[in-house]
Amino acid sequence: MIIFFNSAKSFGYRSFIRFYGQHVRKPLFDEKPTLFGDEASPPVRFVMMTASALNVEYKLHRVDLFCSEHKSEFYTRINPLQKVPALAVGEHIISDSHAIALYLCRRSRDNKLYSKSTKIKSQIDQMLFFNSGTLFPIDSAIFSEYFTGKWPADENKVKDWYRALDYLEHRLKEHNWLAGDRVSICDLCCVTTVSSLQLLLPLSDRHSNISDWLQRLQKLPFYKLNERGLKRLNVFVEKIKSIL
Repeated sequence: MIIFFNSAKSFGYRSFIRFYGQHVRKPLFDEKPTLFGDEASPPVRFVMMTASALNVEYKLHRVDLFCSEHKSEFYTRINPLQKVPALAVGEHIISDSHAIALYLCRRSRDNKLYSKSTKIKSQIDQMLFFNSGTLFPIDSAIFSEYFTGKWPADENKVKDWYRALDYLEHRLKEHNWLAGDRVSICDLCCVTTVSSLQLLLPLSDRHSNISDWLQRLQKLPFYKLNERGLKRLNVFVEKIKSIL
């Protein structure tokens, strides 16, 4: 369940926490934590899909990236880095999508996205770090330049992107998923990044395993959250395209 919650803007973060804290004295997932973000953002969609897959209820407070709400005084008090997403559980704030997803998995009563196997966990963690350190930074750099009117994309960044996809292609040669035979949070993490940049840079012919992986993910019920965010992002992509 997603509930849009916007009243926090009217009375500031400290008052919001005092008000919100009056209603969060029960166990974690009875608290309905608040997720701050914009579905256009791949990391936000990653958290939304993780929560949906784990049946975690939360409130979504829209932080409109295209209106620069992530730079507002209100949101800066929540996350001084001015990045989305951030998750508020009572007075506890988590402000990185990978950390939020791991938090949800570790507190979930039915954790099916983060294996109990130490070996598989290491593979999941490896791909989370790959997204955080390699895949998403390329995505972010290309989109940042695109939204300032710089297109075509820098040739070196495009080469970096396809090299990163080559690694995903390699990971998917022997298994259906990035960390073995079951979908995990690293699949959700990486697919939001890959599917987003597909709006600007399509897969090459040498990435057939990735194409099959995307089709498998599209059949999962929570993938509709990613599709909804992609539609929102594409609205702004098309606006820029029309003036380039």
